[in-house]
Amino acid sequence: MWGKGLINGLRITMRNMRRGPITLMYPYEKYDLPERARWSVVPVFDEHGDPKCTACMVCVRQCPDHILDLEITTAEDKSKHIEHFRYELGACMMCGLCVEACPFSAIRMSHDYELARTDVAALTYDLLTDTDAASARKNREPKPAGAAPPEGGEHSG
Repeated sequence: MWGKGLINGLRITMRNMRRGPITLMYPYEKYDLPERARWSVVPVFDEHGDPKCTACMVCVRQCPDHILDLEITTAEDKSKHIEHFRYELGACMMCGLCVEACPFSAIRMSHDYELARTDVAALTYDLLTDTDAASARKNREPKPAGAAPPEGGEHSG
């Protein structure tokens, strides 16, 4: 009876020996992460290289760890200027709630998984610094000069 378990163990061992090595030779070889992998937060830029962030503060309010800090100034014409958009990598639990909450897709989770730092101060860094926020208004085409107003758009007095 005890030989049955021994034979089964040898069978499993022989099957794994034929499989070959499964070790990844890190750092020379790196694992390809799936698209849904969540690591650190990074800003998203438009085709002109400008940040898509509108400084709406939704991501800052949504973060359960309070690791995002957005310092903005508002001009008289209601345009916003981002002084600092800070991110604390060491305190982030990488849940992705800030990314899901962003209505303009201005931040995303990166696929950079080499996040170890030797200096604690390097765990807090600026995502954006001293830049104008994107306008939340969509660019609309101007109406032609002789165009009629839309139905129900104006009230007659």
